[in-house]
Amino acid sequence: MAYQLYRNTTLGNSLQESLDELIQSQQITPQLALQVLLQFDKAINSALAQRVRNRVNFRILAPILPNE
Repeated sequence: MAYQLYRNTTLGNSLQESLDELIQSQQITPQLALQVLLQFDKAINSALAQRVRNRVNFRILAPILPNE
């Protein structure tokens, strides 16, 4: 799923580690952790789609050749 792309960011990894700790301590269920991750996926994709405007500039540098 394309949404999962951002799970490997620092924020995504921290979220997954925190959820794993909560599961291990039986404070949340694995199903709830999955719901949180799915909501994270949707939220991060939505935020980036609305707020990030990529701009790419290309410049071609060509050597100037002397007239022969």
